[in-house]
Amino acid sequence: MVPELFGFLIGVVAGLIPGIHPNTFASLMLSTSFMLSGFFDSHELALMIFVSSVVYSVVNIIPAVFVGVPDEDTAIAVFPAHRMVLDGNGMMAISISAISSLLSAIISLPLFYLMIFLQDMIATASSLTLPVLVLVSAYLIMLEDDPFGGSMSKWKKRSMALSVFILSGFLGYVSLTRFDSHEISVLFPLLSGLFGFPTLIAGMTSEKIPEQSSNIKAPSMRNVLKGAISGLFVSVFPGISSGVATALSIGRKDDEAGYVASVSSANTANTILNFAVLVSAGRVRSGAAQAFSSFVSPEKFLFLPIIGVAAAFSAFAFTMIVSIPAAKVFQRLNPSRMSAGVLLFLISAIFLTNGFSGIAVFAAAGMVGILTLYLRVRRIHCMGSIIIPAILFRI
Repeated sequence: MVPELFGFLIGVVAGLIPGIHPNTFASLMLSTSFMLSGFFDSHELALMIFVSSVVYSVVNIIPAVFVGVPDEDTAIAVFPAHRMVLDGNGMMAISISAISSLLSAIISLPLFYLMIFLQDMIATASSLTLPVLVLVSAYLIMLEDDPFGGSMSKWKKRSMALSVFILSGFLGYVSLTRFDSHEISVLFPLLSGLFGFPTLIAGMTSEKIPEQSSNIKAPSMRNVLKGAISGLFVSVFPGISSGVATALSIGRKDDEAGYVASVSSANTANTILNFAVLVSAGRVRSGAAQAFSSFVSPEKFLFLPIIGVAAAFSAFAFTMIVSIPAAKVFQRLNPSRMSAGVLLFLISAIFLTNGFSGIAVFAAAGMVGILTLYLRVRRIHCMGSIIIPAILFRI
């Protein structure tokens, strides 16, 4: 149980601290494996990487809800979750997310073995990646609607959404090709600018976070299933990240609770099923899976989904326990000062990790994020920053 416990602690730390990801720890473990081998064997190090990834997919909703600093997995959930906080339902948002992730992990159990059974189909799916990405892009644009403005107004809004999608995609491509590296990811400043910056700016105009109720709400199984299937679908195709899975899981008529449930479910399912692709077809779909395969032979780990469910349950319990005092603390804070403080922390963290180039990416991304507020289109279209580079890299 020692490697599983260390994996749990790594996942908690990565989930609670903005800008930290299990891939960061996985890379660190790879580079220091000669030292860690004196304490853990390769089998235990691989388990630590897997457990930390699953725990992270559950716990990372806490800073997304109360602080508004997103990563690729929670970016889409930030604004809907913040609306729930402003309505006094922050605890409800966290409970929906945590339960959705746990249910998604359970659903991923049979899906994991189904993917092993269909490994030949998975191995040949890469040829469909480009048309899938194009269809996902069209789907996101068509989500935009204007029920009170008529058909022309609807298409005008979709054209504005397309502009945001293309603009964020151009920014994402330039950032990933010019500033990204194996050691330091530019996704932190990019996504913080696109999704976190507008939320923090809006938070500076708030006077006080309303008292948060202790209501706990179960998610809609429809949203959980939709998220899990999106996670399954996206994990099959190379070059499609978990951020695309979360974008694909969103429906046109989903309310805030539906957004949070779908995003959380897709996030956890994609995390677990990335390892199913690794075990069944030997294909790498994430940085954590890459590090995992460097330590052990993946096909020997047919019991991984069972450990994944146990890790998700532990993370669910931790999230529910921690979120109760967290909600009480945040409702006593001045949201304007807190937003300013978080923004200052973000800029400092970006400078320390990415330097002046990271600040430039953050500033440019922040302007695109603010544009979504001005045009009144969904911030989901900023996922073009991930999807368009994936399309261009496939051409």
